[in-house]
Amino acid sequence: MSYKVNSFYYFVQDLSEYFESFVERLMTSLAQEGTAISDKEISSDFARMKVRYKDERGTLVAAPVGRDIKVVYEVEGGGIVRKSIWGAITGGGLASLASGLLGGDRDSIISALTGAVVGGAYGLKDGFETAMEDATEFSKLLAYAIKRVEDELREIKMARERAEEEKREEIEGIKRTLEEVYTEAVAIGEEIDLLETEGKDVKKAKLRYEKALELLDEADEALKSGKEMLAKAKIRSAERMVQLARDELERAS
Repeated sequence: MSYKVNSFYYFVQDLSEYFESFVERLMTSLAQEGTAISDKEISSDFARMKVRYKDERGTLVAAPVGRDIKVVYEVEGGGIVRKSIWGAITGGGLASLASGLLGGDRDSIISALTGAVVGGAYGLKDGFETAMEDATEFSKLLAYAIKRVEDELREIKMARERAEEEKREEIEGIKRTLEEVYTEAVAIGEEIDLLETEGKDVKKAKLRYEKALELLDEADEALKSGKEMLAKAKIRSAERMVQLARDELERAS
């Protein structure tokens, strides 16, 4: 017995922060494949549009749900398919859930997407190739377009995470150096105090020691402000002042 599946679900994990880029890239990819897109309603957390591909037409909706992105495509004309494997995976209940829903208001659509548990019917998850055997022509095109966009965004996400990790490591390195130089400066300060009580002339050493502390404070402020290059320069200057103070102490003692 034939069965018309008129709703197709797609699920993209852990990329909701890239939703706007996802929609833009998806539309570009579909347009390049000959898809006509009209009646666009797009915002930072919702996208709905009419699509036409050859003799098939329908409505496409996408929205971020938690950390993920859910996409539903509803066939409105053409694209008749048999139940077969795809229908068995999506199930009649899910098809009925979205049937006619995509013409509703934004909030009702997002609510339905949030509550829809689509199991294995992700299109881009387990059983993808098998499920695609009986999909409509555009739903296949859409699935592959989503997969391409997902791969692109996942590469961008990974590159950003690598850059952020390198940044964190750099900042931690600067903090360690700052602490080390500060420790050296404190030790010099204690020695200055000791020699001063003994009546030694430590004025020059003290001036350099105080300047070192000033530079270290400035380095700390620069680091907190995200000015890593300035922080490193201040630390280097502080190191130089500490060394000069040490040299003066050697002469004074």
